[in-house]
Amino acid sequence: MVKRIWALLLCVVMSISLSACAENNLDRMYIEEAQLTEEEKNIAELLGLNQEYRLYDFSMDDIVKSMQINIYELIDGEWHIIAGGGGQAFEDSEGRLALGFDNVADGLRIAVQSEHNSGSTSYFKESKNDITGMGYATSTLSDKQKIVYDQEIPLVIQIITSKNEVHSYVVDYFFQPEEYEKYDYEYVYAITVLFSQKPVSELAN
Repeated sequence: MVKRIWALLLCVVMSISLSACAENNLDRMYIEEAQLTEEEKNIAELLGLNQEYRLYDFSMDDIVKSMQINIYELIDGEWHIIAGGGGQAFEDSEGRLALGFDNVADGLRIAVQSEHNSGSTSYFKESKNDITGMGYATSTLSDKQKIVYDQEIPLVIQIITSKNEVHSYVVDYFFQPEEYEKYDYEYVYAITVLFSQKPVSELAN
């Protein structure tokens, strides 16, 4: 049932107007939180999924070849990939990316839609981390971010902890993982995206 609802959400909410984006943002490379129409917002609210997904619109030039989503866990002050590390072919200059999750420890649904590409992937696995009874705080990309090829862009940082007080940071603190170590949180996760001019076969794993 959940999978069916997710599919319905993608079909309707991820519809985009590519021509309008091209006209307003010619020759600009960026990713930003998607601006949903009222109809899209109403559908998401009706399906009860407005708190379980994040949508991003992106625009690039026409030499993009691939994109890669990575999921990290912070261990001993360093980020370790727990899912992703591969990539998918992507050659459209504009599109929409959807990340569906409640807490990252339980898994992630990823979907991409553009003029010539559409597809979805799910990463679910039994976590060894016991998060029962813990709270979590999630930071997401909120400002327009410039895309530079082969450089990761953090989209989500999620802290899962039993502590009563959580110091949450903007997602750019992905590049300063030592900041999270100061508070000794039990679990910290991150989701990033990388766009590349390289084909999938040449992306670093």
